[in-house]
Amino acid sequence: MRRGRALAVPLVVALFASSASAAPRPGSPDLHDARYCEVLELRGAIPDAEVLVWNTIGLNDCPEAEWAALDAAALAAERGDTIVIKNGPRHFLMDSATAEIGRRHTFGGIAMRKVATIPIHSSAELVRSTYTERTIERHNTWTWEKGRRVYELLAPDGSNYVMQSYAQITDPEQSIAGLRSLGERLTLPKGWSYRSRRLKRDLTLVAHGSATVIQDDFQNTYQRLPRAPREPHQLQVTGATKSVGSPGPGMIEDRGSVSGEPFGDGTVDVVVTFGEGNTATGTFEIDAARGSAFGTIAMTYVISGSEITFTGTASFSGGTGEFRGIKGTVDAYDHNTLDGQSGSVKLDGRVRY
Repeated sequence: MRRGRALAVPLVVALFASSASAAPRPGSPDLHDARYCEVLELRGAIPDAEVLVWNTIGLNDCPEAEWAALDAAALAAERGDTIVIKNGPRHFLMDSATAEIGRRHTFGGIAMRKVATIPIHSSAELVRSTYTERTIERHNTWTWEKGRRVYELLAPDGSNYVMQSYAQITDPEQSIAGLRSLGERLTLPKGWSYRSRRLKRDLTLVAHGSATVIQDDFQNTYQRLPRAPREPHQLQVTGATKSVGSPGPGMIEDRGSVSGEPFGDGTVDVVVTFGEGNTATGTFEIDAARGSAFGTIAMTYVISGSEITFTGTASFSGGTGEFRGIKGTVDAYDHNTLDGQSGSVKLDGRVRY
């Protein structure tokens, strides 16, 4: 049992750092920058395991001496848990909140409330993965007031995540003062960006049974905002490309210039992998002054003499800037000489962003 607990620690910690769902009752003091901690009890065995989440918010500010002295392994043995995880210290960033809460218990002299139960059905749910969505079961309403500064992650598929809490777990010196420049410290995936802004109106996030959350490199936790509807746009792009080499066996890379709606003038980079039966798949990225867009291609090709012609589709999966959230599949055409030095490309269809 001890060995199982030791092996589980690095897996469990990251997932449950995103579990925070506690909130005081209506009429409670301002939550903004309120310090809290959580105790997470993993009970049972997969696929019937569950995590009980206990939180200090509304009861105390997680006194440092008591928190440091809390022995997770001893607590797990005492309560018959598979493992106990200490999650904190953390600081909430909303101004007010309401949530469903449960009974109280004291852990090592620190009073906490039960705020959530999380079912664990597979070992994959215990693996930490930054910038990856997880669904947490909870009921709560969180409000940031007009004029409050918020901190957000913007994904290329159009998703927008607002920071609900910052952590002092990976970086004990992290503070609210450093959040405006946090983006300089993050290792963001391709197409992602970080920003801070002041709200022009109140922001309220409601979780009716579940919330979608992600974490960054420092275990700061963000909740996804409702997605705004995407508007349709006509796409008509033409361009000229040349081969710049082969990234690997059976692959070619073409680069060139493009123009047309909605990007205007820009550049394109295409990587194609040849398959069986005159098929080809690959990736593309278009960069323009107002942003970028990228996705995948699926085509067939015909060789005639010294020329090759590709026809198929290009599917947009995301973008940045004005084209963040771009989605859609359009007709694609590419004609070139076999030496790859006289390419012409066309894209035609409708996309949404």
